[in-house]
Amino acid sequence: MQVAYPPFAYAVMTDPISGITDGILKRPATDPVVFQLDTSSEFWQLQGSLTVVNGLGNPIPVPPNVRMYFNSSMAHGSATGGVLIGPPGTNVLCANPTPGGSIADTHRALLVAMDQWVDQGIEPPPSNYPRLENGSLVPVADYLAAFPAIPGIGKPVGFNTYELLDFGPTFTSTGGIRTREPPGIGPSYMMFVPRADTDGLDIAGVRPMQIRVPLGTNTGWNVRNDAHRPQDSLCSLTGTYVPFATSLAQRLASGDPRPSLQERYADHGGFVYAVAVAAKQLVLARFLLMEDFFKYVQGAAVSSVLLP
Repeated sequence: MQVAYPPFAYAVMTDPISGITDGILKRPATDPVVFQLDTSSEFWQLQGSLTVVNGLGNPIPVPPNVRMYFNSSMAHGSATGGVLIGPPGTNVLCANPTPGGSIADTHRALLVAMDQWVDQGIEPPPSNYPRLENGSLVPVADYLAAFPAIPGIGKPVGFNTYELLDFGPTFTSTGGIRTREPPGIGPSYMMFVPRADTDGLDIAGVRPMQIRVPLGTNTGWNVRNDAHRPQDSLCSLTGTYVPFATSLAQRLASGDPRPSLQERYADHGGFVYAVAVAAKQLVLARFLLMEDFFKYVQGAAVSSVLLP
């Protein structure tokens, strides 16, 4: 979550909007090592792109003692739907179905990596975070234009923006006396959101099991229902989860453009195989512990996905 004034990024830099030169980490002799793990909600509601892109839309480097990771397509708290997660839920304020639960798999694996880095000097996985340089961060208009037209699912028209606030001449980034309340609204910062694929799933980041072997579309945003503000308004930090149709016939009947489960995995065995492959990839990348590997493979095997 951003505050009234920079710094927003770890590296020391001059903020092009405010002119403030600062950084979250600015004491090399005593700066800690840092892991930052975000979800999609942080980009939609909490101005997350400002940690890697400045207010004019230019990339910001990540210091060598910082790793940034992204739990792709998940809502705040790593809420998601899919493999080993319950069915979609509801929120009285939100229009779209919500994720059925949360995962901690990435957190668990990264805690081990952090301990190994600090205690044994073993380098952790490289940062895996959306970036402008590779096209995995995009303007919100581009995201919304590419998002699939899922029947009955509302989309936001924008996200939570950030403007430099003016509390009067006697209040600066280091404090002072506020003489202007409410504050004046200054210039806006350019911000971006993670790019999604044709399923509406973010392409960058760790892409945990629920995103690598999806059973539906997960997002880090939801929209308000008609009784609580206009429907295109963001609904707090809640995500959206919309399961895929089981068969081609079902999805064509509903007008869903996303491939069905049968089109993706063919049958139950194909689904279990896809989970095993994805679990191995995550373990090798050090984003999944071996005990969780077995949890997913065994869980997929006993699941009802694509069983007659």
